[in-house]
Amino acid sequence: MTAIKIRIDFDGERYIGHGRIQLLELIGEHGSIAQAAKAMGMSYKRAWYLMDEFNSMFADPLIERQHGGRGGGAAKLTPFGADLVRQYRYMEEKVLTVFAKPLASIEKHLAAAAKPGQKAGKKASPSARA
Repeated sequence: MTAIKIRIDFDGERYIGHGRIQLLELIGEHGSIAQAAKAMGMSYKRAWYLMDEFNSMFADPLIERQHGGRGGGAAKLTPFGADLVRQYRYMEEKVLTVFAKPLASIEKHLAAAAKPGQKAGKKASPSARA
């Protein structure tokens, strides 16, 4: 399935992208940075640093953290964090709608998807099709 992933650059260093939004969504779903990191296949430390950096971009916090104790720590999206996710996903949806015709035209020209052991764009030999 074709997808468009948008990235919003505010200046040289600050941006919103698909991965950051996905991490925020997963924190909202799991209530934990550690569980969100695990779901994305990244280390807790990397996720924590990414969220710390992302959180510091805005005047309003994106997540609220509760430090660990017996049951471990927790994290949840703030109303602003949840709204940021909604707005980003809305923009993604609109981009797909606006560019539906050009995407369909481009997709018509895509080479066949490669099968394991086959290079993209190459047709299977007649004996391989059987």
